[in-house]
Parts: sequence; C-alpha cells; structure tokens
Amino acid sequence: MSIYTALRAGVSGLTANSSALAVISDNIANVNTVGYKRNGVDFTALVNAQNSNTTYNAGGVLPLTRQQISLQGSLEQSRSPTDLAISGDGFFIVSSNNQQLTNGGSVLFTRAGSFTVDHNGFMVNAQGLFLQGWPVAADGSVTSSPTSLSAIEPVNISGVGGLAEATRNVSINANLQSGEASYANAQGPYSAGSMATGAITPDFESSLEVYDSLGEARTIAIGFLKTAPNTWQVEAYARPATNVTNGAVTGGLLASGTVTFNTDGTVANTTGTIASPFNVNWAASTGAAVQPITLNLANGMTQFANAYGVTSVTADGVPPGDLVGLTLEGDGMLTAQFSNGRSRALYQIPLATFLNPNGLKADQGGAFRVTLDSGLYNINASNAGGAGKIVSGALEGSNVDLASEFTNLITTQRAYSAASRIITTADQMLEELLQIKR
Repeated sequence: MSIYTALRAGVSGLTANSSALAVISDNIANVNTVGYKRNGVDFTALVNAQNSNTTYNAGGVLPLTRQQISLQGSLEQSRSPTDLAISGDGFFIVSSNNQQLTNGGSVLFTRAGSFTVDHNGFMVNAQGLFLQGWPVAADGSVTSSPTSLSAIEPVNISGVGGLAEATRNVSINANLQSGEASYANAQGPYSAGSMATGAITPDFESSLEVYDSLGEARTIAIGFLKTAPNTWQVEAYARPATNVTNGAVTGGLLASGTVTFNTDGTVANTTGTIASPFNVNWAASTGAAVQPITLNLANGMTQFANAYGVTSVTADGVPPGDLVGLTLEGDGMLTAQFSNGRSRALYQIPLATFLNPNGLKADQGGAFRVTLDSGLYNINASNAGGAGKIVSGALEGSNVDLASEFTNLITTQRAYSAASRIITTADQMLEELLQIKR
C-alpha cells in the first residue's frame, strides 16, 4: 500500500537527516581541532520496483557519509618550533606506541602536528601519537625507502649532546718588533726548547687556548726570539708543562723552528717542526688522545717597527655542548642546536602520500588508517615525490567552514521537519481510512 511506503520514506528521511545533523555537529564541535578533516553527507534516493503505472511505492533516502581529507586547512603560526604543519599533500607517519613499526608498532597517518618532547625524549603530538622519522647517520647519510617501514623509527632525542671537537688548526696574526736587537747569548747559547724550559726568556710570547679530544681547554704558548736580522726562533709549548708527556723535562715543548721575514716585513718562510702539523701527546692523567695541530704562521705574521702585539688568534674546536633547541628545515631535517654553537641533524621526517586520501579510515586522535579505497602509501622526503613541504612553527587548522555548516544546519532542520510532516500526513490518511469502517 502506497501510504505505508510513504511512512517508511518519511522515516528514512528522518534517519538520513539525523545522520546529517550528527555529522554537522561533529564538524562544528571540531572547528578549532588541529588537523581535523570535515565530513559531509550525500543523500542517495532508494528506488522500489513499481508494480503498475497507477500506483507508486516510495523508496525513501539513504545517507552516505564522505570524508574531505584531501581538503587542506589553513596554516596558523605557532610559537613552538616543534609544531609542524604540511603545506600540500602528505601525512605525518605516527604510531600509538613507541615501538618500531616493524616490531609491534601500529602505523597511523595524521596531519595534526602539535608535537612536543615527552619525559622520555619522544616527540608526541597532543593526541599522544609518536612521530616517526628516518635516523640520520653520523656521516649525514639517510637510509630511506618509499614503501618500507623498516628504516623508520620513533623520533627520540634523549641523550643527545654536542660532541667535543678537538682543535686542529690555529692561526696567529701578530707583529714582531723589527727594532728588537738580536739575541747575543746573554742567557747561554740558544737550542730548541730553551724558551719552553725557561732557560732563555723569549722576546715576545703569546698564549692561546685549544680544546683536547675531551673538550677540555688547554693552554699553549708561542715564544719568539730574534736571533738574526729578519730571523726569529719560534717554539710552541704547553702550559703547564706537565700536561704533556715528559713535559717537565722538556718544558712542555711541542714544536720549534724558524720564521724568516722579507725586507718589507712579510713572512718569507717558516722551517722546522713548527712549519708542519705536529702532534700533542697529552699526559695520561689528562685522559685525552694524541692531538695533531697545524700552526699557521705564514699568513698574518709581520715584522714592522710597531710594538709587539697580537691582532687576532683563530682556532677551531669546541667544548661539549648541551641541547638548547630543535629546528626543522624545509627538507624535513630535524636538527639539534647545541650551546657550543654546533648543530647536528638527527632525523629526517618523511611524509606519506596516497592516491585517494579520502578513502582513509578515521582512527583515534585525528589519525587515519590505510584501507583498500585509499590504496597503499608512498613515503617521500618533505617537498619531494609529490609530498608537500613541512613547515616548522605552524599548525594546520580544521578545514571546517562555519558558514557552510550553519547553512547546512538550517537546511537539515527544515528537511527533518518536512520528513516528520510526511509521517503525520500519512498517519492522518490512515486515520481517515479507518474511519470508513465506522
């Protein structure tokens, strides 16, 4: 009977619009949820087989929920460098636990990039999902794979510290006074080590600081003694002398040689062990390894009539540093910044892309799972292989449009009222039919 099919059509209309109301409510409630992707409802007509041309059997309506995952939300600036957003396609690879994805980890994909470092050093977003990345080897290389999760691991920065770097190169810019009289053996004949042991007082001495293999600051002194016109004996020695092997015997002598100047005050040449890299054999008590040092006296040294003076001393090497911050570059490299001024790449954050991202299945914490509809993932570095660019210090907002949602809310309310009117009208017609018998 057509009246009964009209009742059922009205009920299906109520059910469909109730589902639409639930979807709209979810969208509005998550308008400020980071990385939230809105849902929509499409209505599909249900068609019943018709038995004749004179009567009609109503079929009603079926609601079909669709996701708009591929629609990007606006990027909003954040003050935290570990807040990450994706400009373009792609998803962060995350897991609900901190295990390897190939060893009990549960792989998920999300656009919610509000990451922070937890008490164990893992990078976790506000929904409690652990960020995954490709570790960077000591030589800066990255082992990556576009389809395998075996090279990916949870991002963890616990125990990261700035390694000490031993000094290997030293340059001195200094002036030796040209008017200095040549040494006349007043303190005895000069021999290599005389300035280091203190047997002969140098005409000019300058101290500089170097770092050993453990990052400890050590002092090396450079002594200059004029022995002939335009000719100076040079010695490098450790202070205190006991910091080097047999230092007490040799006065800590490290290297010695001669610097000869041209008549215009520039360096003509350097000779001796001071002119080539020399090894500093630190005493066992220091715990430091043997350290090669190159002392550059050929560039920057002068012999003018001016007074003795050091213009500058440059030396590489740094002491150990503490982690002071994290930065992320456009290629997805997560880099640690240390208090000693050095930096080191720790992880490269990959992005997963899908042929049909709208086919992903929603999961906990604004994340998604792979389905047959979405297709398999393809893993690439940021801004490569179709993946978008990772932006540090930003978050992707919800892609919900409030104006559209409120408009849909009004039309859904009216459609629900109209469906309820179908039921009341059909009920009245059935009542009229029952009245015929009376």
